[in-house]
Amino acid sequence: MKPNAKHDDIPLSALAQCAREAGVTVPGAVLPGLADYLQLLCRWNRAMNLVGARHWRDVMQRLVADSFHLAAFLDGLPLPEEPLCWDLGSGAGLPAIPLRMVWRRGTCWLVEAREKRALFLSTVLARVPLPGTRVFRGRVEHFFPQQARKADCITSRAFMPWPRLLELVAPHLADGGMVVILAREEPPAAGDIDGWELVGSLAYTAGSAHRWFWALRRRAEG
Repeated sequence: MKPNAKHDDIPLSALAQCAREAGVTVPGAVLPGLADYLQLLCRWNRAMNLVGARHWRDVMQRLVADSFHLAAFLDGLPLPEEPLCWDLGSGAGLPAIPLRMVWRRGTCWLVEAREKRALFLSTVLARVPLPGTRVFRGRVEHFFPQQARKADCITSRAFMPWPRLLELVAPHLADGGMVVILAREEPPAAGDIDGWELVGSLAYTAGSAHRWFWALRRRAEG
């Protein structure tokens, strides 16, 4: 499909321009799938209140752009070539679904306890297939015991306060595994998080808001 064509009422040229205004470049091959995702999100949002933003442009600039910044951040982290990733409390699929459109390394589980939101995620993946991307409908307490191996990377957006998240996931991280926090504040100073070290951080702007990614890893004992 040509970049200036319409895709289900979202002109791909307008979507590309909106992304550029948000400070990210979306590959042309990704634009149709991203348009499908945004259309589904806005349609379901009218009934389910998945996100606060209502227009696809607002969703793109305020929420989806994070995922493309995150892809670049993950590429700079010392992760395995084929990492096992978990996105906890996936909700509307942010950041995981747009992330997987451009960052397809390894396997990623989208974990969501709420049935209707899990159905939305499955609907998106049926329309926009993303290799190695799967949905688990249920609580994280039920998800963890079913996994054959521990996670190399865990992401979460507003699932729970980050200190509680670190406590929850610590036993389920592989050696060298990391938790990536999406935050609206700078990372704590080195040594301020007991038992954890800061591996990397990235500051960026979404709309008019300053945001950060932190990558945290368990400190080696001894």
